[in-house]
Amino acid sequence: MTPSRPLIGFGGYLKEAIQEAGFPTPTHFARAVGTDPSVVLRWLSEEQRPTIRSIERIAPVLGRTIPEIVMAAYPDRLGGPPPAAPAAHPLVRELGRILGEDSPIPAEDRAALETVLDRLFEPYRKVLRRRRSA
Repeated sequence: MTPSRPLIGFGGYLKEAIQEAGFPTPTHFARAVGTDPSVVLRWLSEEQRPTIRSIERIAPVLGRTIPEIVMAAYPDRLGGPPPAAPAAHPLVRELGRILGEDSPIPAEDRAALETVLDRLFEPYRKVLRRRRSA
């Protein structure tokens, strides 16, 4: 953990993890893990914390370990603060705004951009999965 970064709650941690995993919106993430989008929104707003069963489903999709997510969601029960999520590259946020559902970019252009980016990212996904699971 970098001392200069402020600690964030589970909602902030999850939001950054979702963005870093390449999901343009929480709804896309919810669909990928088989959870109702309203549940993910409650996690993000910190109205609710995920169950262990949910954590077991979301950890691999986010490329995180189960203990890491448990610590982020339940620091009060584990005797520590939530870990600060790694700083996202500025392009991640910009891409999120461009591809997001509320983007002013026409839907056809967003879909084309998403297709191109998906093809560009594909060779790196296996490398990143191996690195995170190590």
